[in-house]
Amino acid sequence: MEILTGGDFARELGVRRSGSGKSYRRLATEIGLGQATISGWCTGRHLPQIAVTDRFLALLDAIDVPTVEQDAFVEALVRLRSVRVLASPPDINPYPGLRAFRVDEADHFFGRQELTAHLAAAVAHGSVIVVGASGCGKTSLLRAGLVPAMARPVEFVVVGATDALAAVPEDAVLVVDHLEELFTLLGDEELRREFLAGVSARSTPVVFGLRADFYDHALRYPFLAALLRDHQMIVEPMTDAELREVVVRPAAAAGLELEPGLVDLLVRDTAGAPAGLPLLSHAVHATVERCLAQPGAEGRVVRVEHYRDVGGVHGAVARSADLAVEAVPGESLPLVRRLFLRLVRADDDAVDTRRRIGFDEVFEGRGDDEVDALSTVLDVFVAHRLLTVDADSVEISHEALLSAWPLLSGWLAEDRVGRHVHGRLTTASRRWKAHGYAQDHLYRDVDLDTAAAWAATADPGALNPLEMEFLAVSARSRAAGAEVERRRVRHRNRLVTASLVLALVAAGTTAYARNVSATADAQQTAERSRAVAATANRLRDKDPTLAGQLALAAYRITPTPEARSALLDAAARPLATRLRAPHGSVQSLAVSRGVLALGSDTGEVLLTGVDGAALGTVSAEGTAVAVAVSEDGTLLAAAGDTGVVSVWRLRDGAAPLALTRHHAGSARVFALAFNPAGTVLAAAGGDLVVRLWEVGSATAPVVLTGPREAVKGVAFTPDGSRIAAGGDDGTVRVWNVAGGGAPIVLTGPTSKVYSVAVSPDGRSLAAGTSTEHVVYRWDLEDPGRAPDRFTGPESWINVVAFSPDGTRLAAGSSDTGLWQWDLRSGQVVSTLPHPKPVTAIGFHDDRTPITLATDGVARVWRGTGPVLTGPRAQVYSASFDATGHLLLIGSGDNTARLWDVTDPLHPTLARPPVSGDDHAARFGGASTITPDGRTMVLGATDGSIDVRPVDGAPVHLPLATATVQAISLDRDGRTAAVSSDDGTVHLVDLTDPAHPRAGAVLSASTGITYGTRFSPDGRLLAVGTAGGEGHLWDLTDRESPRLLTTVGGFSGPVYAVAFNHNGTLAAFGGSDYAVRLVDLTGPAEPVVLDRPLLGPVGEIYELAFHPTKDELAVSSIDGTIRLWDLTAPREPTAIGTLDAGDGLLTVAFAADGRRLAAGGRGGTTRLWHTEPDEAAALICAAAGAAVTREEWAQFVPDQQYAPPCP
Repeated sequence: MEILTGGDFARELGVRRSGSGKSYRRLATEIGLGQATISGWCTGRHLPQIAVTDRFLALLDAIDVPTVEQDAFVEALVRLRSVRVLASPPDINPYPGLRAFRVDEADHFFGRQELTAHLAAAVAHGSVIVVGASGCGKTSLLRAGLVPAMARPVEFVVVGATDALAAVPEDAVLVVDHLEELFTLLGDEELRREFLAGVSARSTPVVFGLRADFYDHALRYPFLAALLRDHQMIVEPMTDAELREVVVRPAAAAGLELEPGLVDLLVRDTAGAPAGLPLLSHAVHATVERCLAQPGAEGRVVRVEHYRDVGGVHGAVARSADLAVEAVPGESLPLVRRLFLRLVRADDDAVDTRRRIGFDEVFEGRGDDEVDALSTVLDVFVAHRLLTVDADSVEISHEALLSAWPLLSGWLAEDRVGRHVHGRLTTASRRWKAHGYAQDHLYRDVDLDTAAAWAATADPGALNPLEMEFLAVSARSRAAGAEVERRRVRHRNRLVTASLVLALVAAGTTAYARNVSATADAQQTAERSRAVAATANRLRDKDPTLAGQLALAAYRITPTPEARSALLDAAARPLATRLRAPHGSVQSLAVSRGVLALGSDTGEVLLTGVDGAALGTVSAEGTAVAVAVSEDGTLLAAAGDTGVVSVWRLRDGAAPLALTRHHAGSARVFALAFNPAGTVLAAAGGDLVVRLWEVGSATAPVVLTGPREAVKGVAFTPDGSRIAAGGDDGTVRVWNVAGGGAPIVLTGPTSKVYSVAVSPDGRSLAAGTSTEHVVYRWDLEDPGRAPDRFTGPESWINVVAFSPDGTRLAAGSSDTGLWQWDLRSGQVVSTLPHPKPVTAIGFHDDRTPITLATDGVARVWRGTGPVLTGPRAQVYSASFDATGHLLLIGSGDNTARLWDVTDPLHPTLARPPVSGDDHAARFGGASTITPDGRTMVLGATDGSIDVRPVDGAPVHLPLATATVQAISLDRDGRTAAVSSDDGTVHLVDLTDPAHPRAGAVLSASTGITYGTRFSPDGRLLAVGTAGGEGHLWDLTDRESPRLLTTVGGFSGPVYAVAFNHNGTLAAFGGSDYAVRLVDLTGPAEPVVLDRPLLGPVGEIYELAFHPTKDELAVSSIDGTIRLWDLTAPREPTAIGTLDAGDGLLTVAFAADGRRLAAGGRGGTTRLWHTEPDEAAALICAAAGAAVTREEWAQFVPDQQYAPPCP
């Protein structure tokens, strides 16, 4: 039997139906399918849906098709259905979309060659557990990477399929992917342990794939914990080079040409994105499909416009999903919602995960019409690669869909508690069915009440027939049992009156109902808070001020750990004051002498102060497309889209006075500028000229010609003698205003110029370009010299400006960033995020930029803090003085920097950076500052230290023989503990900083010593070692310290140590991602607590206790700071997780505990407020315009409008 086409399928099936002698009507009666459905299959009107494979098999049984042929029919059905839903075959479109690569797609799997080789080598020596974040490519690595790389057979087994283990050959490598399903889908603990026991009994290697956020779940099982300790492999995010391979090499293999710039755009949009790989793969797949739809040769050139058409990396999934919804018949839309809610599991820990479900759960007991409608829904979403089906099940192609598709995210946020109840009901009903509908597996008491209450208000059709039957039988069973119980009670208690019984029952029922209701309400409130906090986190790197207000709203709904974390994180980012137009949206911006002019699409020009205080309004003729304010703040010009330019005089305490109206022709005006004296107004426009009007005069303008295309930017030099303009012809021209003559033409750009700016000293001219994404700077005293190039932005440069002091150059880009460069070093000093492209920049003062983005909102940025930046060198140490005003940062660039953070929004260097250049050895990054803020102690790579007064000459003290790892001080700053790579810890007497004295030497005897900390009373010293031990030393006798105890249980080096504020608790953390606690209430007999603190998915390099509370900050190379309440150390409570963005190497509390500093790989140090009220005050002080009703409805649904910063 050969089935190659749908016609072959129908012919072969029809022959077998005829041969059985059974009519369509008889078959319909036998197997419960409609006659029309069976007839359609046998005559070729339509193929069976894969979703109803069980019914199709029933038909094959009924017409006596042998088992071997049944398998062939099913294989052909899966293949034909796949062909129908696949837009282009893999050799034409080699990208799999949202789903993972399959084994047979190894030829198109790139970017993980090195990791694949490491994994294959590791598997050759035994079992391995592969750990990585959702979306990092674990499944593709296991299927398209590992399988082809192995010289022995590889078999995959689904989590929980214990019976299938016996069928796996003994010589095969067993792969169990999606190990997290052990905790999310397998609800029975006995079944979990049975499955793990079967797996661990194998003599050949087993490879697991585990999502990183289920790491702590796996640690609860000894077999998995041992693998995680000794045999784990981390799948890290791809580098830019690897991402390029993912895009470029499959295209080359398929003969596709990628337009220049597309790969850069894809890599930029993917880098750092959560679940970046599946989003990238889906975006490229959709982009190629868009390209292939073009006729002829154009169908082989994949262009940027195709990529933008499909929505980009961050929008392609949502666009595909929305298109799928549009393709579903309108009457089936409720089925889409029900199906997807069933495909997602609401976990107890508030993590949504996809759920693989069998077709029986979807179709069993449904009518023919509903089965057909559900099958159509499945086909549509499979065609868009959002769902993946096999012979008997369906699942969401990747969990990235849960957050990338706003419609689904909204459904999931609507009733999390209800979804959780439904999920438990689904599991219970299927367990009841699997156990032969036994009474022991019915719902009773609270479970039944909760499920019945939810079902009574649930969406009609949400329950499938099995779940409805399960509830009905459970209710009948309880009613029958209640009747038996009532008879027994009546027999025993004939003297109890019926009224008393009813009263008690009523009272108990009411109390119980109230309790259940209160619990449900509290859960729903917490879920709303978490959902809003999650939204705030997603917006934080796009619109930090709005994100801050949403985080505060989440915290006020109820202070969940997630809301607290979002609030503290929001206050640790640069914040802007948002300014809106009273009517419409802001389209243009100008700034001078504290006056802001905001031109709106209604034609209104609003005059405000930088604090948002209204100073007056005027009206332009049409949309105010360009505005300008004179240098002295007394003149305002506005151009409408009608080509009319109006000029007003601004007067204190009085309405602006209209002066003149000028006509700039029929073309659009793109830019306006006054000369410094306020006597000339320039306008650049689309008619290829620059016009110069004399202010207050009606005389005809001077017209400057030369540009060959539209002129987009114009600027005067500070003395007003020259004017520069740039435009779409890619050139910048400089004219003498008075002398006339031909302009100087500045060359360099190879794309359109959108903006020009002249430095305050008149020596430099800057221009922003379009497709080059480069800012050029020319020396106006030597215009023939090649210009400097400033890079970093990843899209068009729409606007450029110099800071008033001339030390910084700013650029607004379509990549939504405000970029600022230090002109002395040429380095980027800050990048401020926006939700949309930045189109205008002004400065209020040297460090207060004001921006406008295409979202129609102006923003006043009141400092780049609370972020400390320097050269891109790793930050190894951070320490505050006792006031909390000074913060010392030790970096890997051979320097230490002392910052004044009195105003965290405007941190400044308290003194020039200190370097180790005057020594034979460099500074290694270890540093600390004494509590009085007068002395710095810096460690060098030769084992020596410098004891350096903040204002004075250093004292050099040789100590160890290798690099200093860490330096800590006792509470009064009189003794330092210096750890080193040579395995020693040196105590140093700093009583007289001018004459430091080397003291006792402690030896670890287990290799390198890392972190050190003194107990608050100075009697104990904690030390971390490379040998996987933490040491506690008794320093009662500083001259002869003795080792008090050793803390073991670590699988690698111990990097970090800390004591709580009263010395009753010590903490040790390191390379195994865990923190172990030691009870010191009896210092002579320390007790190591059984329960470690878990959560980070990277090494822990620093710990810090709050100075006055039992709160511990755990910083990890995974970029997080996890906050723990250890008031009850045997029952620790996680109270927050802060996001630093970069891998962290150090963390420190200020002496009062109100601020927390952390730094690491990225070279920046960030400051957090630790008290939510202070963070809230900071956010509201900066907020400006409150959250609008439209924003509230979008981001805080189902909650009464209550802007947190009104």
